[in-house]
Formats: sequence, structure tokens, C-alpha cells
Amino acid sequence: MQVNRFDRLGVGLILVLGIFFLEYFGHLGNISYLIVALYLLRYTGAFRHVIYLGVISTIAILTGHFITHNSSDFNSLINPLLSLSLPWLAVYANSRFKKYDKDQMVKRELIQSLTIQKDDALKKLESVSGNLLRQVDEKRLIEKELVKRKTLQEAMAHNFPDGVICVLNTDMKFILADGGEIKELGLARNSKKSENTALNLAGIPELQNAFKGEQVSMEIKINNKSYTLNAVPIPDTNRVINEVLVVIRNITDQKNLENNLIKALEREKELNALKSQFVTMASHKFRTPLSTILSSVFLLENYTDADYELEKTAFFDKIKRSVHNLTALLNDYLSLGKLEEGKLKVTYTETNVKAFFDEFLQEIGSIKKVKQKIHFTHDGIDCTVMTDKFLLKNILTNLLSNAIEYSPHDAEIQLSAELKKDTLKIRVTDQGIGIPENEQHQIFKRFYRGQNANNVEGTGLGLNIAKKYIRLLKGTIEFTSQLNKGTTFIAIIPVMNINVLEKQA
Repeated sequence: MQVNRFDRLGVGLILVLGIFFLEYFGHLGNISYLIVALYLLRYTGAFRHVIYLGVISTIAILTGHFITHNSSDFNSLINPLLSLSLPWLAVYANSRFKKYDKDQMVKRELIQSLTIQKDDALKKLESVSGNLLRQVDEKRLIEKELVKRKTLQEAMAHNFPDGVICVLNTDMKFILADGGEIKELGLARNSKKSENTALNLAGIPELQNAFKGEQVSMEIKINNKSYTLNAVPIPDTNRVINEVLVVIRNITDQKNLENNLIKALEREKELNALKSQFVTMASHKFRTPLSTILSSVFLLENYTDADYELEKTAFFDKIKRSVHNLTALLNDYLSLGKLEEGKLKVTYTETNVKAFFDEFLQEIGSIKKVKQKIHFTHDGIDCTVMTDKFLLKNILTNLLSNAIEYSPHDAEIQLSAELKKDTLKIRVTDQGIGIPENEQHQIFKRFYRGQNANNVEGTGLGLNIAKKYIRLLKGTIEFTSQLNKGTTFIAIIPVMNINVLEKQA
């Protein structure tokens, strides 16, 4: 059982008193106080107790000396003084030991505290290191995922067909741009240019709405092509919009297809209306020639005598013209349908121009009025050319039929053909009722007939069809007309001269 500090002090006091009495009775020369000095040196109690024991030892030594010796003998003081030095040296040494022990204890405590702190720091470091490693791994995974997404996004943008994907800042400058039409729009991949390009988005004020948080969708024109533009805002972490994503897609083909479908639908509606109008008109127009034929046949049946030959001839002429009008009406209907549906194709064949016109005049002569004359002239070279006989014959039929119908019964109609190296010029001049000046700009429209032609049979399709036939042959047609004096039509049609082709071959 360990002795407490008061027991140690009591032991020290007993030791000092015991040595005092030992010195007093034994006269050992104070050498026994060395034991007290050793006890003080090793005393582990409070330092003030060491001082107490040192003072008591000093009193005991001096008391014992003065009791046993004469105080006037100076030499006799040397021995007690030496004895006094021993306890106080021990006291001093004890103080140094205690200070050393205290310092060591402080150091041990400090080392222990530092060790604990070190252990705590190591634990925290291990925890932080583990967290850091996990964060590094997570960061690597995130970076890997970001790289993957970036690569995917770049691939998506780069392979975006028929347009571009770009990002704009608030200055309307490109942060990045990519897509299948990036070169067509004057941009480079991931370009940051915004000037001197076909894609001038700064000139589209509606895009500013995207920076206000709105989605923008519109159609724009670039280099005569149609594009859809869709823009959406890209807010940052603070919900501030400094960038917008813009997707531009070429829809020119779709727009063309849409327009073609609309035109086709409109053309179909127009054709249906045209057919309906033509049927209505034709049903009315059929009545007159059929009535004429019927009445002429009825009269011919009654004019059986030879004295009525002139009347018979007149009735036969009426029948021929009526049949011609019916044929022309049906031809106009068939031709109009083929033209509107685009089914009529040009077929070039070898044609001798003069022989062609001579044959045509024999056919058309049967429908002219009794006293009318058709004067034909042919100028230029006499050769064979390549042209479409069917179209050429229908052009002449429509022009000559109009001249015959609108001219008086005794008028002279001029027809001329002028063939040059690669051009056939046809001129038809009549002495008919003419075309009013204020109506001349409408004369080639379908079903259009002049106000002064109401009493003349016709459909209003002849000139329209003739002009379309001439265009198929890559030719032109023009006219001049004076009211009540007549009209002149001039058609210029390109042809291919066989002789020239043979020389070239």
C-alpha cells in the first residue's frame, strides 16, 4: 500500500528528530544528517514539505551544535555548516529532480496528447483519404460519362442531317456549331464566327425571346432554301439564361413537295372544274351543229330535183362545217385534257413543209365559207425538216378555223409559211371582226371569247391550245388586231433541217 504525502512528511520529521538525538548522544559529527539529505533527495511529496524538512534539519543541526559546542569557536562552525549544506543541496537537487520529472511528465503528456492527436489525425486522414478516393473515383466516372455524353452529343450534332445544331450567347455569337449543312451555311465545325456567313442569326429578332425563357419556332429562308428554326433557352445553375440552343433543319424538299402537292391539288381542282365547264359548254355547243346537220338533211330530202343543185351544195357545206365544228370541239376537249395532265409529248418526224401545207389546205378548204378564199404563199428553202406533224397541224387548224369563222363569207384569208435555216414562220391574216384592244391581253386564256364574238360559234379554247402547242415546240406566237379590220397571228417555230443534220453527220 502506497504511503500518502502526509505519512511521508511524518516519516521525515521522525527521521530528523531521530538523527538529532543520535547526534546529540552519539557525537557522530553530523555525518548522520547525510541520511536526511538522501531522504530529502528522494522525497516524492510536495516540494514545500521538502522545504519544511530542510528548515527543520537546519534547526536541528544548529541546535545540536550550540548545545554541544562553544559558539565562540569559529573552527567548530565549519563542521555544522558542512552538515547544513547537505540537506539544502538535497533540497536543491530535489527541486531539480521534480522540475525534471515535471518537464518529463509534461513531455509525456504532450507526447501522449500529440500521439492521440496523431491517431485522430490519422483516422481523419484515412477517412478523408477514403472519401477523397471515392470522390476521385466518382469524379473519374462522372468525367468518363461526360466524355461519353460529349462524344455522343458531338456525334449527334456532326451527323445531324439537313441542317445544323448551334449554341449562341447573348451577343448572338456562335459558341459551337455543327451539322450536315455546316459548310453550305458558311460555318466551320465548332465555329465561333457570326459575321460574313449565310447563317446570320443576329438578324432574327424573334431569337431574343429565347433569352427570355421562351421557346421559338419559325421558318426562315437561307440562300433561297427553306429551313425550320427551333430555339430553346439553356439556363445555368443560377437559372440565368446566357445561352440558347438553336436547331436549324433544311425542309426545302418537304416544302417543294408540299407546294407541288398543293399545285397538283389546285391543278386537279382546276382540271375538274375545267372538264365540268367544258362538258356544260360542249353540251350546249353540240346543239347548234347537230341542229344544222339535222335541218340540212331534212331539206336535202325535199330538194330532189336537179334545179336545186346550188341549194344542195350550200346544205352540204353547212353539214361539213357542222361536222368540222363537232370534230374540233372533241379535239379541243381531248387536247385540253392531255395538256393539263402533262401526257402530251413531242414526237419529231421528217416533214416536207410545202407538201405538208398543200395537204393541210385541201383538208381545211372543205370547211371554209362558200365565197371565202385562202391565199397561201411559201417563201424560203424547200426542204425536209424535223418537227411534230400532229402539233403543227393542230396549230394551223386552230388559227385557220378562227380566221374562217370570224371573217365574212366572201373574205380572203392570207396564209404564209417562211422556212429559213432552222426556223418556220407562219403568218395567218384575216379580214374578220378583230379583237377589241382592251381585251387583247386575255385572248389566250381558256374559254375566253371577245364581247364582239357572241354570235360566232366557238369554245374559247382554240388559241389557248394553239399557244400551248407552240410552247411545246419551243416556239412563240404574237398577233396584231384592229377592230372590224382583221387580225394577223405570227407563229415562229424552231425546226431541224434534215440537210444540215446530214452534213453534220
